[in-house]
Amino acid sequence: MTVDLSEQYAVPPGSIKEYRYAVYFDGLALWQEKNPVHRANIAHRLAELMTTLAQMEAEEASKYREQCVLPNEAA
Repeated sequence: MTVDLSEQYAVPPGSIKEYRYAVYFDGLALWQEKNPVHRANIAHRLAELMTTLAQMEAEEASKYREQCVLPNEAA
């Protein structure tokens, strides 16, 4: 029996929304951190999250453009 774990979370794991929240909160953590070693680690994690988020946002933008262009071409 398989269980759908995505229903157990407020934000679906691996979703664009999850990455947006992670970037937001890691950005806050970076500003608040005093230890330079910890800041460097947070900055590296933030860079990885931002790269993934940028790719996901580009995919969303591509889907949006396709939805906007196709109805206009039919007219």
